[in-house]
Amino acid sequence: MRVKSEARRQAIVDVAKEAFSKQGFENTSMSEIASRVGGSKATLYNYFRSKEEIFAAVMESSATEQIAEAFKLLEEENDIRSTLLNFGLHYLSSILAPDIMAIRKMAINEADRSDIGRHFYENGPKKGWLLVSNYLQQQIEQQRLINCDAGICAMHLKALIEAEVVELYALGVLTEVDEQLLIAVVERAITVFLKAYQA
Repeated sequence: MRVKSEARRQAIVDVAKEAFSKQGFENTSMSEIASRVGGSKATLYNYFRSKEEIFAAVMESSATEQIAEAFKLLEEENDIRSTLLNFGLHYLSSILAPDIMAIRKMAINEADRSDIGRHFYENGPKKGWLLVSNYLQQQIEQQRLINCDAGICAMHLKALIEAEVVELYALGVLTEVDEQLLIAVVERAITVFLKAYQA
C-alpha cells in the first residue's frame, strides 16, 4: 500500500512539475492538477495540503536529483583546484537545466505573493551552499585557503561560477550553453577564486 501511495504522490509531483513549467505557478490550479493526474481534488489533498506544498515537492525532487550530485563531489579526496573545477562544472550544468531554471524563475516570481521564494531558498540553495561553506572551512583549517569567513568565501565562489552565464541564460540572451563554454567559464571562475583565497 505504501509503495502505491508513494507512486501516486510521485505522479502528482510529475504532473504538477509539467503544469507549473508550462503555465507558471499562479495559472495552475489544484483542480487542473487533479484532472491531469486522473482523480479528485480530495485525493490531491490527501497527499498535499496546498498548491504551495506541491510546488515545494516539485522543487525539492528536481533539485535533489540533479544538484545534489554536484555537492557530493566535495566529498572526494582531490586537490582543491580539481575538486572545485569538478564541482563548478556539475553545479553550473545542473542549474542551467531547463526544469531547474523554470523552477528558479517561478520561485522568484512568487516571492512577492507567498513564502515559495523563501521555501525554495531554505530547501535548495541554502542547504547546498552550506555544504560548500563546510568544505571551504576544512580547507581553511588545513591552511590551503587563507583565514576568512567560509560563508562569505562560499558566496564569492557562487558568484564567480554563475557570473558569466546564469543571468544571460535566464533572460534569454544566451539560448545555448555547451560543455566547452561551461568548462572555460568554470576554469576562469576557479582561477580568480584561488588567486583571492589560496594560502
